[in-house]
Amino acid sequence: MPDPHDRAPVPQAVGQRRHLTILFSDLSESTRLSDAMEAEHYAAMLAEVRGLYQNLIAKHGGTVVRIQGDGVLAIFGHPQAREDDGRRATEAALELHQAVRRMKPQTAAAAWPAGQGLSLHTGIHAGMVLIEEGDAMRGRFELLGNTPNVAARLAAEACADEILVSAETLGPLHPFFQTSERRMVPLKGRQTPLAVYSILGQVSIGRRFEASKRRGLAPFVGRVAELALMEQRLDQACAGQPQWLSLRASAGVGKTRLTEEFLRRAADRDCRVLRGYCESYLSAEPLQPYLQMLRTLQRQGSAEADAVLRGPAKARQEAVLQLLLQLAGQGPLLLLIDDLQWADDASLALLHRLRAEAERRALPLMLLSATRPAVVTETPALLLPIHHGHEADEALHHHELLPLSEEEARQAIVQLLPGTDPFISAEVQRHAGGNPLFIEELCHALAHQRGSGGLRAAEEAPPALNPASGGHAWLAALIESRVARLPPAQAQLLRVAAVIGAVIPTWLFERISGCCEKDPVVLELSELDFIFPAGQPGLLRFKHGITRDVIYESTGLHERQALHRHITAELRAQLALGGQEPAHELLAYHGGAAGQWQEAAHHAEQAGDQALASSALDRAKKQYRAALAALEHLPPSEEVHRRWIAIAHRFGMACVFDASRADLRVLQHATGLAALSGDATAMARAQYWLGYVRYALGEARAGLQLCLRSQEQALIAQDQTLLAQMPGTLGQIRAATAEYTPALQLLDQAIAQLRPQAGASSSSARRPPIGLAYSLACRAYVLGDQGHFGAADAAFEEALSLVQGSNHAVEASIQGWRAAVLLWQGRWAEAQVCAAETHRVGAQVRSLFTFAMGHAAGAYGAWMGGGCPLARQALEEAVAWLAPRGGGLFSSLNHGWLAEILVQQGEADRARKHMALALRRARQSDWIGVAMAYRAAARLAQSQGQPERVMRYLAAAQAVAQRRGSMHERAVTELCAAELALQRGETGPARGLLDEAEAAFFAMGMDWHLAKARGLRQLL
Repeated sequence: MPDPHDRAPVPQAVGQRRHLTILFSDLSESTRLSDAMEAEHYAAMLAEVRGLYQNLIAKHGGTVVRIQGDGVLAIFGHPQAREDDGRRATEAALELHQAVRRMKPQTAAAAWPAGQGLSLHTGIHAGMVLIEEGDAMRGRFELLGNTPNVAARLAAEACADEILVSAETLGPLHPFFQTSERRMVPLKGRQTPLAVYSILGQVSIGRRFEASKRRGLAPFVGRVAELALMEQRLDQACAGQPQWLSLRASAGVGKTRLTEEFLRRAADRDCRVLRGYCESYLSAEPLQPYLQMLRTLQRQGSAEADAVLRGPAKARQEAVLQLLLQLAGQGPLLLLIDDLQWADDASLALLHRLRAEAERRALPLMLLSATRPAVVTETPALLLPIHHGHEADEALHHHELLPLSEEEARQAIVQLLPGTDPFISAEVQRHAGGNPLFIEELCHALAHQRGSGGLRAAEEAPPALNPASGGHAWLAALIESRVARLPPAQAQLLRVAAVIGAVIPTWLFERISGCCEKDPVVLELSELDFIFPAGQPGLLRFKHGITRDVIYESTGLHERQALHRHITAELRAQLALGGQEPAHELLAYHGGAAGQWQEAAHHAEQAGDQALASSALDRAKKQYRAALAALEHLPPSEEVHRRWIAIAHRFGMACVFDASRADLRVLQHATGLAALSGDATAMARAQYWLGYVRYALGEARAGLQLCLRSQEQALIAQDQTLLAQMPGTLGQIRAATAEYTPALQLLDQAIAQLRPQAGASSSSARRPPIGLAYSLACRAYVLGDQGHFGAADAAFEEALSLVQGSNHAVEASIQGWRAAVLLWQGRWAEAQVCAAETHRVGAQVRSLFTFAMGHAAGAYGAWMGGGCPLARQALEEAVAWLAPRGGGLFSSLNHGWLAEILVQQGEADRARKHMALALRRARQSDWIGVAMAYRAAARLAQSQGQPERVMRYLAAAQAVAQRRGSMHERAVTELCAAELALQRGETGPARGLLDEAEAAFFAMGMDWHLAKARGLRQLL
């Protein structure tokens, strides 16, 4: 294979980037001890403590970097990376603390001060470290980065005889230990507190699966085909055809969870089950998995197993064989050996003998082993199977366990992290690649992030998904331990691929590495589950996005930058050939990573423009953010500030249909820069987009004030383009605050201005007339709310004729409003069709707001149209998706719909919660769902025998309808009042209310409601 360095020379790195676990330990109250003891006695005590440091840390696989005074700095993960380094470091600390506590003075004269024993205080933290060769001053190695600092601060934070370990160091391994409750510790120099455990002792468990059980197992999903295969093999074994099935998969794919599920089913069939596992941790005893099986039998009272365990070790292998064959002769026997890749030679040899002898005697025996794929640098014992003739080959059945499918992964995420929006779920899937362990840990990290109020909007990758942000250092160590076992050529190819990206164009990979996608080494990486052919020709992809991220972060800075520069040069050369879409996104990413900020800003801006033109809102926002970040690295100047403001304006356009609070920071900074510039045009536009996005976030009153100030600045600057946009924008905002009279005047003015422009450009291939279409839609829903449904339908038809089929975000918004107006009319099935379009287009353009609103409107239509039992869940999902961004524009609708359903289902407390949330939205002048919430409150009060409250809530609903000038809302409230009056036996008032409601429904063509009113009249 060509050496990748022949094509991409890099400077020699100064150090090596590694994920390490750092242990800092100090003697507690050492100053008091040294003051109270003779210097010679203190030195002797220190020598003994230092000896413990050296011996016990090495025993657990660590390396002492430096002993200074009474303290020690040790690392785990170098020179050999192991997936359980955090556990090893913690166990080393426990043994160290215990050994120091037990220390006794060598003589009576050397006793420590009265009443004081010896103790340590320890901090342990894991993360990325730059490790360099050390010297006499710095210790064996020099460790650079924040990880050693955090470990040192944890040690300083720890009390006497306390071990503090960061939660991200242990991950799911913390149930191996008895710990305090997880707590947040503020550390000097760190912006956010660190989650830590205080380690109290060890727990007698041996496998990660047992630790996972203590923490709480994730739901078991999928694996239908695998379970069927395993049960088929068990049937054959029970029929006297011995079987050996080997499940093979990389760490975390779910071998152990699958086997646990299968063993449970096998036990239900009166099959005796014995199990054992192999481990790499410390020195495992020979025949380890079989001795574990015998100890299980011993505890069950087996005299034969007891005799074998007490017998001579030399004869043990034969004795184990005969005992297991004897048990198989008594009835079906299933033996499971987990992590067979770590088995000793004697255990492997016995496994083959057992299989051969059982086959010769036709015993009902099934052997089930679980192992990981072997790599060529591993020891021969790990290269399975050991072949003892052709028969072993025939008897052993390998089954490669694949990651979860997309649907199985989605189910797992939904169960682990209910209420997470689908765009974040998709990010989890992209990072996890169907690996159940990765899914589980990313979901746990997101759950903690959400609990601390830190879960951000979907367009910004949550920190829990980014290994550089911490949160799952143990997972990074697991991945790095896999990479560390690869041959150097394969590891280097992975680093090249990781620098290119999660998706790897094969032509670029070949130019950089010299290897094509059919190269044997590349195929081996595919076999090992690192990279694989993507869904379209010419692309490779990392199986797990998190693996790519960890490998990238572990690649040295100089090597990375050199590769990024090489990749940028190749992309430029490819671009110069012509005939291809400009690769602006790639050029922006690699230019920024190479530190070529001017070029990175240019290409990110171009990529954002392309994405905005194609209505790919999330990509547009991401690229504009990248462009702004690149500009921050350039020396400040007027030109840089002008570019910043101009890009921020287009960023604002991308935010309109899917705003989040994170967007405000960009737009507020643009407003500040514009004010500093003194440019009235820049100030007007910056305030305009800030105001529009505040409106889009549901802060309509604040948005209105900003847009009015923008209009004043635009008049000063004579910015005719912006002034032309103002009637439509102000009309939309006033419509959102239910100021319908001025709203219609402004919208009509905007429509009159925009129609001729749309007609002039109708034959061109330019983007659809978004402003005109949305102004028409706003006019339509205002007319609908006023009960002019015919005029509303006509306005919707015109709006859709301008954009239908464009898959632009505005199409989703128009369809969403049309769904709402159809729901007001009781046209449930038609509303669901429009809501489905809102949902579809929202997903395509990745607008969480329109996606969620379509989801909610469709659910309410399904409930009203047929009592769909899943409607409430769908509405609750939509509310949960939008909650992190404050709910958003018109979210009172969702709360009103939910309140109504919950009252009908008898969920009083939850209904009250959504009534309150709807009323809170009214403080932002979001009145659209408030009358519905008041009607739900009236129904609830009626069910609880509170007639005064019923009347008060109905009056409030009518006041909201009056405020909006909403004919349909007044009529529906009268219908509700009539229904409640009938329930109270007040037929006179009910008749009068029905008279008014029926007349209104007939006038507005609200046939469903009219039929309901006539049904109530029959009860008079």
